[in-house]
Amino acid sequence: MKKKIFNFINNEKIFVLVSLLFFITGTIIFDDYGISWDEVNERIIGFVSLNYVLEKLKLSQISGFPSLSNYMFREYGVIFNLPLAFIENLFKIVETKSIFNLRHYLNFLFFYTSTIYFYQILRKFYSKNLSLIGFLFLILSPRIFAESFYNNKDLIFLSFFIISFYYFINFFIDKKKLSLLFFCLFISLSINIRILGLLSVGILIFFLFLDGLNDKKKLANSFFNILFCLFFVSMFTYIFWPFLWESPLNNLIYTLKSMSTYDWRGLVFFKGNYYQAKNIPWNYSITLFSITTPILYLILFIIGFLLTLKELIINFINIDKQQNSNLWKNSQQLLNITAFLNISIILFFIIEFDSTLYGGWRHLYFLYPSIIILSIYSLSLIKKLININFIYCIVIFSFLSTAYWMVKNHPYQYVYYNMLAKNRVKKNYELDHWGISNIHSIEYINQNYKRDTFNIYMYSNSPYHYAIKLLPNHEQSKFKFVKDINEAEFIVTNHYYLNQNPIEMDNFLKNNFNLIYEIKVNNNAINSIFIK
Repeated sequence: MKKKIFNFINNEKIFVLVSLLFFITGTIIFDDYGISWDEVNERIIGFVSLNYVLEKLKLSQISGFPSLSNYMFREYGVIFNLPLAFIENLFKIVETKSIFNLRHYLNFLFFYTSTIYFYQILRKFYSKNLSLIGFLFLILSPRIFAESFYNNKDLIFLSFFIISFYYFINFFIDKKKLSLLFFCLFISLSINIRILGLLSVGILIFFLFLDGLNDKKKLANSFFNILFCLFFVSMFTYIFWPFLWESPLNNLIYTLKSMSTYDWRGLVFFKGNYYQAKNIPWNYSITLFSITTPILYLILFIIGFLLTLKELIINFINIDKQQNSNLWKNSQQLLNITAFLNISIILFFIIEFDSTLYGGWRHLYFLYPSIIILSIYSLSLIKKLININFIYCIVIFSFLSTAYWMVKNHPYQYVYYNMLAKNRVKKNYELDHWGISNIHSIEYINQNYKRDTFNIYMYSNSPYHYAIKLLPNHEQSKFKFVKDINEAEFIVTNHYYLNQNPIEMDNFLKNNFNLIYEIKVNNNAINSIFIK
């Protein structure tokens, strides 16, 4: 038998080495990212709920935060933010930079842990090399990688979703109640972040029901497992979500209504036009996923999705002829069909009900593991038809080119667009909508100009005032934000405008002021400083 050139990949030690390298990288660079739009509010939410818990325990509360009953975002889950508020208060962390560095590192640790679980999901069905490739698909996704440090909602939700999915698959393989219990625990934690976690509970119930249809004894066991699941998911969700303590059912219904009719009035820049988030085109998230995901991952996913759809249709047509009368023939098909349904049901939901979406496809990041699962499935079939060394060469080239781009553009990986976006990114899509790069413009001013006061005019809609908080406490007071551009010494912009043509806005600055500093990604400026 001809020895395979890349046989060394099929070794568990390679995964250990790669995952260790990923962990070390995150540990080194976690403090390179600025404060995003959401993080300040996420921190407040944690303290609001912590005070509520302290009140229930009849302990002294922390001053400076509103009560839970009066807080406008009281329905938001706090499984990440409440423990962080407790740690911050316990260890008396007062410097803003230290507070947010802690948040960024723990955010990364959650994601890192979930990547190990994801690898273990793949190892149940695939070889070490294919599982390693799936692991790399997850961590070498530029936007996912960057947001694993500062996105306290979508990446934490993604992380818990992966872990719960591991126990979901485990349960259907080993049928042990312990696996089902862990699924209930982690899906409850994901529900605490985003109510969409209920989807997994619904899919589990659906599969349990199908699994027992042709056997009365099995059906009785399935109903018991459904009741078991509903009980423990309800219990864990209630325990870990303080907002539910006062009136569980009413507050849960309030949360469902609030999230289903969420009325974010901001504008989204998409294909050269501004849209109210509620009225954005139906293909917004699909388009953003397509142009912000490495091309190879995208191609493999489309093939895997279509192949799974074909198998699902064939299994449905022949369901009476199959021995177990299920929509799946084996556990691998169960994995693929679950991934397929995760994607299909959610996409149908957001399109049919015109869900409010913004900030790229971040609200759907939790679907990414399902996307990778179908990608690996298609890769496993392709390598049986084409020379395996040729396939591995393509995969490795994709990984190396993506990793090179990520290193070259660190820490701005969240501005990644693939070749499908061509050279029309700035004219059509948002760049640094998070405001992560703002701190680096502020630091440039602080380091290169020796003054007691800096009068700054913010030309774009971005939280530069958050970025100031990452400076040492004694430096923060130097920066004054003025409302009149004529009073400013420095004009800063991250090129994120509201209802204004970005090209025209940028041309106004270039024609009237002098550019002194610029951060670029793929020749697109994402943060700039001008002076008169």
